[in-house]
Amino acid sequence: MKVTLKDIAEKSGYSISTVSRVLNGSGNISTEVQKQIIKIAEKLNYPFAKSKIPILSNGSLHIALVTDFREGEFYGSFFYGFSVAAREVNIQLSLIDVVDHDEHLIKTIDDLDEQIIDGICLFMPEMDHEDYTKLFNEIDSDIPIVSNAMIQSPVVPTITFDGYSGGRLAAEHFINKKCTTFGIVKGPFEKAESRFRYNGFKDHLEHSGYNISWEAPGDFRFKSGVEAFHAFKELSEKPEAIFISNDLMCKGFLEAAKNDGLRIPEDVALISYDNIPMCVESYPPITSIDTDFIELGKETFKVLKDIIGKKHERKGTLSLIPVSLAKRETS
Repeated sequence: MKVTLKDIAEKSGYSISTVSRVLNGSGNISTEVQKQIIKIAEKLNYPFAKSKIPILSNGSLHIALVTDFREGEFYGSFFYGFSVAAREVNIQLSLIDVVDHDEHLIKTIDDLDEQIIDGICLFMPEMDHEDYTKLFNEIDSDIPIVSNAMIQSPVVPTITFDGYSGGRLAAEHFINKKCTTFGIVKGPFEKAESRFRYNGFKDHLEHSGYNISWEAPGDFRFKSGVEAFHAFKELSEKPEAIFISNDLMCKGFLEAAKNDGLRIPEDVALISYDNIPMCVESYPPITSIDTDFIELGKETFKVLKDIIGKKHERKGTLSLIPVSLAKRETS
């Protein structure tokens, strides 16, 4: 049977109101009373957040980063950036892996609400507006949640990178390099982030009097970069410069191009997106749109703290973290 505040009140001799105030960290209650109630709550295995209780808290919050963690440098860089940000702003951070948001996410969030978690950073790029709406209609938890994945019409506060500006920076750099013909390897177009990168690139080209002469589909994986190169190879008129929508596809394109004898950037200039460590370690080093995961983590934690402190409403707001261009040899 689930332990309630009434059970703790009966065991401690204090009112339900006093027990609630202690376990929620509110009200001016003596240290002795806090200790008595906490001891009984722990003995009864009642879940509560120690970070909320003055005599137990070291001033830090416990935040869970919930994601469909996958193999590869992107997720490693993402979690590393959040780890650094957490240390810098005094956050305890846990990584929670959810393989399938349809099958497991609702239960995971409800379970976290029974533990000492103060808030959740949700990074599930496969989810769309309908998925988020369903999630918040079905979860029992009232735990603060912030998303780091771009969707159309956010349901919860969303903090992510400015992909549109990333596409614009790529186009601007190519034009400054005197390129006149352009191509793009797109990300999966069902994802809003892919569309923003594409539109930023396309709009800046058109604004400057150019257009995209060649497009290839992609799925953010190495293999689709290789496949894009083979499609590029068959073109009779090849673009001078290609924006590839993430680093892993760019690496695939680059390796296939080198294997075929092309010189980069002499035969074709390349810019990718995310700037994971692989970009520096490639030969030649890859020019990429830099996304600062540490800054993303800090802003995410700030919004969660503001929600917990009642300084931010739980509305579907969108905050964009600026991106920049890391210039290297492929462009």
